[in-house]
Amino acid sequence: MNIQALIQRRFSGELNNEAEYIELLVQVFAVLILGLLLWRLMAAFHKKKKAKRKPSTYFDTTFTKSWRK
Repeated sequence: MNIQALIQRRFSGELNNEAEYIELLVQVFAVLILGLLLWRLMAAFHKKKKAKRKPSTYFDTTFTKSWRK
């Protein structure tokens, strides 16, 4: 089979590209799942880091402490 015949078969739809599409879908889902996993891990680490910080008293005033009472 020469190159021209192969190109004609590919663009006419005779060649089956299911394997390529399935591989692409697997890669898409893998990237999506890994991205979500990394996002959740980063959020958990940030939550721990934020909990360890000492709260700033710079903005604490008598008004902010008692404005809802």
